[in-house]
Amino acid sequence: MRTMDPYSRWTAILTRSRKRKLLPLDIEHCSPIALRSIVLDAHTSTHVLDRIAQVYCDDEYILRDLVRCPNLSETTLAFIALTASDEIKNFIAGTRVMDVVTDEAPGQAAADAGKKKKLNVTQMVNRMTTPQKIKLAISGGKEARGLLIRESNKQISQAVLANPQIKDNEIEFFAKSTNLSEDVLRKIGMNSEWTKKASIAHALVHNPRCPVGIAVGFVPRMGDKDLAMLEKSKSVSNAVRTAARALLARKKSGGKKE
Repeated sequence: MRTMDPYSRWTAILTRSRKRKLLPLDIEHCSPIALRSIVLDAHTSTHVLDRIAQVYCDDEYILRDLVRCPNLSETTLAFIALTASDEIKNFIAGTRVMDVVTDEAPGQAAADAGKKKKLNVTQMVNRMTTPQKIKLAISGGKEARGLLIRESNKQISQAVLANPQIKDNEIEFFAKSTNLSEDVLRKIGMNSEWTKKASIAHALVHNPRCPVGIAVGFVPRMGDKDLAMLEKSKSVSNAVRTAARALLARKKSGGKKE
């Protein structure tokens, strides 16, 4: 066997080591000590930090370490601010010398010169990836839900409706909105728990964006005043007007009262 000189031997060793594949980092099953070491390592990539923020969005200890991390991206910081508790939001404001806001009033930037930097959440959400937005839609607060329900991506907008924190008054507001997708309105209309509430059914049947098959199904639940309005309305579909007209005529011919 030919003896290799030291230079050739080390070259061969380095070549073999470069060909070895690294095992993927299993964030979900890291030990607390290993996870904290990863978070506090200044060389950890922003991508890995973002993944940790998504997986451990309920762990306040991990979130505090993430907020302290100097190479945490502002997009991930916005994600934490929108999904975390008030305690973590206050911690962000104190640690990062930063306030989280939805929008800035005209001239506000100049007025705040020398004060805390303001993190515009709307801009940050727009920069998020689709997986970030879906996670935020499912676990974020009211502010995040209001932003993400308008997303054109059906996976994101419908994920908002799966958020366990969502309230009936938000659903009613969404049901009235004429700038949401038909898919969102259809999902609301097919939820029997939400549509038990008369105001939500009323909002859907009067919303011109609501799919015809959903809206027509709520016409029989409308009172005479609403039926008269629907019969003459030019904003609702012809099928809804026809259904309202037929129901009014049937009530009048049968002498029925509300």
